Amino acid sequence: MERERVRAEVLRKRDGLAPETRTVFSRQIVDTVMPWTQNGGFDAVMLYLSMRSEVETDGLLEGLLHAGKQVCAPVVDTEQNCMIPRRIRNEKTDLVRHPYGMLEPSPACPIFPIMQLQLIVVPGIAFDLKGYRLGYGKGFYDRFLVDCPNAVLIGLAYQIQVVEDTFPEAWDVPVQHIFTETGRIDVFS
Repeated sequence: MERERVRAEVLRKRDGLAPETRTVFSRQIVDTVMPWTQNGGFDAVMLYLSMRSEVETDGLLEGLLHAGKQVCAPVVDTEQNCMIPRRIRNEKTDLVRHPYGMLEPSPACPIFPIMQLQLIVVPGIAFDLKGYRLGYGKGFYDRFLVDCPNAVLIGLAYQIQVVEDTFPEAWDVPVQHIFTETGRIDVFS
């Protein structure tokens, strides 16, 4: 009940941000994430491809590809109820539209080995200061992240998405850092 309340409240606030504001904040977030990624030596990165009012990741995708990183994005398999990371080499030709409406790598993009992922950029509707997140409620990321114990997990969020408590469940997997337009938050689990 509390999770649904937080999800609805934060989603309403996020959706209420003007598109221009979201774009400015997203650029600020990407401008913080890119040097941190470079300094951290992350060469194999999986990121979500933004949709609706999420933090926009197209600039991050472009920056990571330009920096020579191995970049993947998940393909959602609704029949198997899982995500499959596929490598993107060209953001203009490798992406197709999923029935849910978001972009994803085309079936021609090679599957990327999960154990080689070093950094995973995780979406969320809300994040708390322990790194727990509320997503859209389907559990795709939590099921996927359990199989990636060696990857560093980060969340991208507008500051209004950072809340006191997301009321995590036993299966929720926390991120180690949250990046907002005001900077990086190192979480305390």
